[in-house]
Amino acid sequence: MKKLSVKAVCLTAILFSFLMITFFPQTVCQAKAGNVEIQAEYLMHRIYARRFIDNYNIHVFQKAHEHAGLTFHRGLTFTRAHGYTTEDDIRRNSNAVGLGPAGMIRWERPISGKLYGDLEFSGSFLIYNKSFPAQGRPWGFMWRLGPRLTWKYTKDNSISLGYMFSHSSNGMRTKNPGHHAFGFSLGFNHSF
Repeated sequence: MKKLSVKAVCLTAILFSFLMITFFPQTVCQAKAGNVEIQAEYLMHRIYARRFIDNYNIHVFQKAHEHAGLTFHRGLTFTRAHGYTTEDDIRRNSNAVGLGPAGMIRWERPISGKLYGDLEFSGSFLIYNKSFPAQGRPWGFMWRLGPRLTWKYTKDNSISLGYMFSHSSNGMRTKNPGHHAFGFSLGFNHSF
C-alpha cells in the first residue's frame, strides 16, 4: 500500500508537469525572468523533542508579481535533511534529499539608503528520495517565515541575510512526524 501511494504521488507530479509544459509552454518554458534570487540556508532543529533533524536548503526564486507593497515569487527548493528521530526510544536515521516547487510572499520596506527590511513567508511542496522523516511519507511541505535585511549595492544586485523559522511536515493526520528548525539564510538577487 505504501509503495502504491508513492507511485501515485510521483505519477501525478509527472503528469501535472507534462500537462503544464504541453498546454502552457509560454508560461512554463519561455518565461523571461526579470530577476533571479538564490537563497542558501542552514536550519538547525529546535522545539520538538525526539526529532534532531537539520536542513541544508537552496531556494531559487523569480519575482512573479507585485501588488500593494507585497511581492510574489515562484521557484524551486532543494533540501538535504540530515539527522535522526528517537520516537519510542528507538533511534531512526532521517537523512533525505528533497526537491519541489516553492512560492514566496515578501513585504519589503526601506530602512536607510540602500538597506531594506523584509518579512518573508514561503511554502514548498517537496518530494523526497525516501520516507522522511523516519516513519513519515516520501513527500511533505516546508513552511518558512522570518525577517531579512537586504542591501541593494547596485541597481541590479543585492545581497541579504535572514533568520528563518521552518516547519516541515507531511500535512497528514497520520504518519506526520513534523519538525521545526531555525537558522540563517544568505541570499543573492540579480535583475536582468
